Amino acid sequence: MARPRSFEKEKVLDQVMHLFWEKGYGATSMMDIQGATGLKPGSLYECFGDKHQLFLQSIQHYRQNIVQERLNKLTRPGPARERLEEFFNDLIEFSLGDGKKLGCLMSNSAIELAQLDPDTRSLVQDNLIEIAQAFCDVVEDGKESGEFKTAESAENIARFLTSTVQGLRVMAKSSTSEDTLRDTARIALQCLG
Repeated sequence: MARPRSFEKEKVLDQVMHLFWEKGYGATSMMDIQGATGLKPGSLYECFGDKHQLFLQSIQHYRQNIVQERLNKLTRPGPARERLEEFFNDLIEFSLGDGKKLGCLMSNSAIELAQLDPDTRSLVQDNLIEIAQAFCDVVEDGKESGEFKTAESAENIARFLTSTVQGLRVMAKSSTSEDTLRDTARIALQCLG
């Protein structure tokens, strides 16, 4: 008879997600994971599988919690420009505060693994598509309401804003100044007219 689990799976995923976010996949050992979670190898393998499976679950956890929280703010009702400005302000504040030097787990994973690991590549692509779709919806809202006066398609602007977000996260990770990050976001939003 198997012993009941004495840990919360979501809490463990959160701990491991932060570990991978800080160190990357390659630099995170199973010993690091055991130290962060306080779990023995048998418990980890039984519940999550191997390191790769745990990493993929951590990325999904990141998407469901960190990314989705940001996208919920972006897609809430209200003036489109205000939602975009708040999104970029929150992103910059996090990138310079609690998330300082972390960058984006999805971007970090893309750089480190997407070329070699089809599972990671697929999760990163799905995440980028989801972000771009949220931007596209907001831009369409702004065009319909007359807030945005641009002839550029919502899809093209959404792809540009998605690229800008990824660039901002990389720039923040490399200690770029707050003024530079805010100027970059401001200029990106100027494309909306």
